[in-house]
Amino acid sequence: MNWFPHRSAAWRLGWAALALAILLCAAGCQRTSQQQPADQAPELAAELTVDPTPPRVGPATLLVRLSDASGAPVEGAGISLKGDMSHAGMAPVLAETSGGAGGLYQATWHWSMAGDWFVTVTATLADGRTLVRRFDLTVAGS
Repeated sequence: MNWFPHRSAAWRLGWAALALAILLCAAGCQRTSQQQPADQAPELAAELTVDPTPPRVGPATLLVRLSDASGAPVEGAGISLKGDMSHAGMAPVLAETSGGAGGLYQATWHWSMAGDWFVTVTATLADGRTLVRRFDLTVAGS
């Protein structure tokens, strides 16, 4: 079936190439803030606690507790926290912390808007592996 009988083969080929390029670009697009490394430490536990609880717009403290399979604390990790809203268009909230005396890592935080959030905890462990966990939260208005 020739949908464009009055157009040259080169013209049709050009449009087909353009359509293919657009589809490939769309398939490869992902918000940079949603890209994350693979979890290399599935045997470790990570807990996220937010103060104040329940979370509300404004300043907060995020506490991450890391422990091994026996419940022993995991110390010496570098922790990056990234908060994204569940809808597109919002800039992520970022924080970092390290040390983790007793396996507890504390970060200063600021919830910029009420709504559904997910916080991604990425820990670079002392042995070089990466732990990644996602926590879903709902933040209330102030």
